[in-house]
Amino acid sequence: MNYMHSPRWFFLIAIAVGIARGQSPHQPSEDSLKLYRTPTVVVTGTRNPSSIEYTPVRVEVLQPLPTTSAGQTTVAEFLEESAGVLQQYRVRSGIQVMGLEPAYTLVLLNGQPLTGRVAGVIDLRRLPLGNIDRVEFVKGPMSSLYGSTALGGVVNILTPRPHHGWTLQLRTQHITRGGSELHARGGYGDSIGAVQLYSFFRRSQPFAITVDSISFPYAGSTEIALQAVAYWHPTTQWELQGDGRAFFSRTHGAFAETYGGQLAINQGAFRQREWSVSVSSSWTVRRARLQVGLFGNQYEELYYWDVAPTGTNHEDEFRQRLGRIWSQYDLLWNVRYRLTLGGEFLYEDALGTRYPDQPVARTIAVFSQWEGAPYDWLSYALSIRWDRPSAYGQHWSPKLALLLRPWGHRWVQVRTSLGSGFRAPDFRQLFVSFTNRLQGAGYALVGARRLGYELQPERSIATDVSLQLFLDDWLGWHPWVKEWTAEIRLFANWVRNLIEPFYVGRAEAMDVYSYRNLARIATRGCEVTLQGTVIPHPLWQLELRGSYQFLDAVDLDVLDAIAAGHAGTQDPSTGSFSPLRRADYGGLWGRSPHTVSGTCRIVYVPLQTVLSLRFLHRSPFGDEALDRNGIAVANPPRRVLDRPDEYVSGFWNLNLWLTQPWRLSSVDISFSTGIRNLLNVRNPRFLPHLVGRQWFFHAELRWEATE
Repeated sequence: MNYMHSPRWFFLIAIAVGIARGQSPHQPSEDSLKLYRTPTVVVTGTRNPSSIEYTPVRVEVLQPLPTTSAGQTTVAEFLEESAGVLQQYRVRSGIQVMGLEPAYTLVLLNGQPLTGRVAGVIDLRRLPLGNIDRVEFVKGPMSSLYGSTALGGVVNILTPRPHHGWTLQLRTQHITRGGSELHARGGYGDSIGAVQLYSFFRRSQPFAITVDSISFPYAGSTEIALQAVAYWHPTTQWELQGDGRAFFSRTHGAFAETYGGQLAINQGAFRQREWSVSVSSSWTVRRARLQVGLFGNQYEELYYWDVAPTGTNHEDEFRQRLGRIWSQYDLLWNVRYRLTLGGEFLYEDALGTRYPDQPVARTIAVFSQWEGAPYDWLSYALSIRWDRPSAYGQHWSPKLALLLRPWGHRWVQVRTSLGSGFRAPDFRQLFVSFTNRLQGAGYALVGARRLGYELQPERSIATDVSLQLFLDDWLGWHPWVKEWTAEIRLFANWVRNLIEPFYVGRAEAMDVYSYRNLARIATRGCEVTLQGTVIPHPLWQLELRGSYQFLDAVDLDVLDAIAAGHAGTQDPSTGSFSPLRRADYGGLWGRSPHTVSGTCRIVYVPLQTVLSLRFLHRSPFGDEALDRNGIAVANPPRRVLDRPDEYVSGFWNLNLWLTQPWRLSSVDISFSTGIRNLLNVRNPRFLPHLVGRQWFFHAELRWEATE
């Protein structure tokens, strides 16, 4: 009996896949953010294919379509459609999730980890939007299945799988002050196997924007990406998969950066190169499946700076390599229970001028998961993982997730989870030896082990509760109002042993910094998402989605110091001490208490013309570069957000565009044109990704010849 089709669970999965593939690519009711609206199959929450409506782990699925992703340039920008997710962009493009920095979110590509974190950030510009089928997003700790760096969640980026027959997709986009890009993907598949090729090219010219009589230059860049994937399944029980990927980018010219609130203009070049290879095999016998795989990845950066005012040149190189061997065994115990066992071995090293002694890290890990549905109204997933990294001792990560359906799969669903997460000290925090001699900077960063400090892994405890309401069934609205859902989610994360930089002293006329376990933080909040469709007239359709997040992100050591009366600042002129009040404490730097995001689309049904508006609001947030009164907590030393002039102003970012699709025989064509940043928000010092109002044009062609 075949593992994927005999039990009821997998029969439901097969039906879900058939429904999803049968939808038209321009169906106007399909939303980019699917929260349990359609029977989508996901794999990230439990590392097994599961219907999104029946998996206990909360998973969001985002899908880039012409009507939803036109005008977007990075995966980070695309992920901002999820409640409370904010793009963080300095030199690299990352995301902040639930008030946690990009270093706490694991980024996967087809289930494989990406390397090359610099300052804790995986640069999401390395992943072109044109080769993404969907993104599966789990918020909250997933260390029980994925280990380190999954403390805050997992983003699994899945590329398209070849269909039966021939397929071809071409996509082009041009954005003023954003460059031009071209995507091409083609492949062929049949009952035995499939192959698919993808290529990407993007070029942008240097430009500058002027704000308050200050010119901020942006360097030009060239990016190239290639990917090939192949599947071979000679029998119904056995499948082989191979995946190869390469990425190259070069940025050259003048660029602006801020150090301690001071603006510096420098000149130089920055190059990125990456390649990865993945081979895996899956063997299915009756109700059991065994998967094994190999994965290798290398990422490198090269900086070449013209250092002013001396006129000297400075080069800096960084390379990181990752090798992974993994295996997973799944057994469908019976119709209601499934057991998963797995393990992996990771080898990582770092090379280059920042790591002259080429440090190496090895990790052995095993994990187990038990999924059960003892009743129609209750299902659960209990998982645990053991990690044994070479850099420090062993670590256990458990998690329990529950799904309650008191009245079946409609009306209401309640998901809740309790789990722990951890993040191991990375190469930068342990072994880096880096000197920044750029104008306006002039500092050195030295890894903790080089100075004799021992770092412990960061650890967290997190919980969340999600209430999903299907409003159509609850309220019995009229036929012209359909598919309305509401979700209310409460979350809390407590992180201890937080690794932060600290000031060591001065050497060779430069400030020297290193890392220690310094703090305990907490991020708590609430997310509300509402979405649905209104059909006021047979010719018109209105699709709405909006989300709001309230975030309270605090340093627990600061709160203790405030309660004890030890927090405050001293007036340098009078010597008087001003205690810090809890009402004046603004929480962690870089966190906005209020975030609003969403989309509104008006569809003219006969022509399927779509007018789209995407909006994002971020309330004011503190930036440590604006600190005006120095150290407010002595042990451990802290600069604290406690004054109105230490905040960066909030903003609204509006994108407006018009999309027109056509169907010509077996060819789907769509054109989009619109405006990014309609309100012309510009703040290059603190929000360098907002460069003012931008016009864009987007075109896409898809052809399929199904056998």
